[in-house]
Amino acid sequence: MSNLQKILLTIFSIVVVGLIVFLVGFETKTTKKLTLATGPVGSDSYAFGLSYKSLLLSDGVDLTLLPTKGSLDTIAILDSKKADIGFVQSGILANQSRYNFGSLASIYYEPMWIFYRNDGYKMNYLIEASSKKIGVSITNDGTYELAKQILDANGITNESSNIVYLYDSEAKNSLQNKEIDVFITFANEKNSNITELFDDTSLELLSLKRAKAYSQKFNSLKNLSLYEGGIDLFRNIPSEKMEILSSVENLVANKDVPDELVRIFLKKVKQIHSGRNFFEGSENFPNLKSLDTQIHSEAEVYLTVGDSWLETIFPFWIATNIDRFKLLIIPLLGLLIPLLKSIVPLYVFTMRSKIFRWYKRISDLDMKIELNDRDDELIEALISELKNEITTKTKVPLSYMGEYYNLLSHIELLEKKLHKKVRG
Repeated sequence: MSNLQKILLTIFSIVVVGLIVFLVGFETKTTKKLTLATGPVGSDSYAFGLSYKSLLLSDGVDLTLLPTKGSLDTIAILDSKKADIGFVQSGILANQSRYNFGSLASIYYEPMWIFYRNDGYKMNYLIEASSKKIGVSITNDGTYELAKQILDANGITNESSNIVYLYDSEAKNSLQNKEIDVFITFANEKNSNITELFDDTSLELLSLKRAKAYSQKFNSLKNLSLYEGGIDLFRNIPSEKMEILSSVENLVANKDVPDELVRIFLKKVKQIHSGRNFFEGSENFPNLKSLDTQIHSEAEVYLTVGDSWLETIFPFWIATNIDRFKLLIIPLLGLLIPLLKSIVPLYVFTMRSKIFRWYKRISDLDMKIELNDRDDELIEALISELKNEITTKTKVPLSYMGEYYNLLSHIELLEKKLHKKVRG
């Protein structure tokens, strides 16, 4: 192996070792586990959590689902570090700045449904429920917080009305049995409890004439239109266009969750929630439009820019590691550039040293001849030995053959000088 090959092999080895150390160090510090705080078992968020879990398994990420009582319970669990990521309704965190969470994305609408008994009159305004018995869902504890804001805005309190709390599964019977007059809940339009309430012809959905005014007053609420037949075309449910309000389900995370886990989690979220939405004119999910806390930096980059070109070519973890290697490039270039610049001078020096190293012995022999050393036969033997060593041990590229033959010519000059001395 030539000296140049040895030099190149050394540089290559440094690069490879540096890359291995960097990537191995990166892998060891990344734990591929996440805990997701969902709503109660059977809720929409819990069902989505199961979908995320299934997709993340293919990338080697173990997602543990932690059912909670709802958004308020989720916030407490995240704050105690018992979960990494959680579902929280928009508006719940709006006035709670003490929590140091990072918002990941808004992922779907969670409409507010206000059902009342069809007793021969039509309600157009929520304020008409004043003095009635109002049921508020406790299926998700965040519903209480949002419902309270809306009821307070209409002057409806426990002093003016009788407000009770019950689960969605109990609401239908409670309305039928006149235990309550109005029921307020938040849920996906495909939720089985909501479809059951729609199925009961003795119940009516309140269409809010002032829906846009609510959305102006409460930034966390959106006004949506539910069109005639939108729930069931065959039975024409609802029988007319309805104006309703909706919160937005958000994902929030503790800020110590590794960026690469945030990114791969959002990739799966995007797979589940992107595409056409049920409500006309609705936003494309996931997005960053209805968040109550500071946006997580990695979430902002991913949802704004999308997948990198590396992620379209390689599996996620390989693409991530290659991308992370960029951090090593600058110091590595700082090392490689001087090394690369030194290769040519070092190569030239190495090749020429193969030739120049013989000149010390040539100089010594020349000195012996000049000193009239009488052992001419010994000097001639030493010259012959030196010439033989040079021809057998000195191998240089063609580009250095000129200097090689110049070396041999100096040996011949010594021979001539010695012969001239012997004859003289």
